[in-house]
Amino acid sequence: MAQAHGGRPVGLVGDVRDAPAGRENDLEAIELARFAVAEHNSKTNGMLEFERLVKVRQQVVAGIMHHFTVEVKEAGGAKKLYEARVWVKLWENFKQLQTFEPVGDAAAA
Repeated sequence: MAQAHGGRPVGLVGDVRDAPAGRENDLEAIELARFAVAEHNSKTNGMLEFERLVKVRQQVVAGIMHHFTVEVKEAGGAKKLYEARVWVKLWENFKQLQTFEPVGDAAAA
C-alpha cells in the first residue's frame, strides 16, 4: 500500500479512496483545500471564502491527487459546495490545482 505525506496509507496506484476518518480536520488537508480555493479565485478573479473541508479522498498517481469537497461562502453570503482536485508531488515541491467545480448548495451536505 502506498503512503501519503505523514505516512498515511492511501491505497493502490490509480485507485481513489476515502481518506481515513477525521482527515477533513487535518491541518495539512485543510491547507491544501484552502490552496484550492485561493488558486481558483486567482484564476477566475473569484471571491470565494473557504469555510470548511467536508470530505477528503486520495488517489495515488505520480504523487498524490487529493480530492476534496469544500464548503465556501460566495460574495453574496450563500454557502456552496465545490469539488476540487489538488495534485501534490512532495519530492519536487510541486502542488497544482487540477479542477474546481461547483456541486451544489452547502445545505445539502
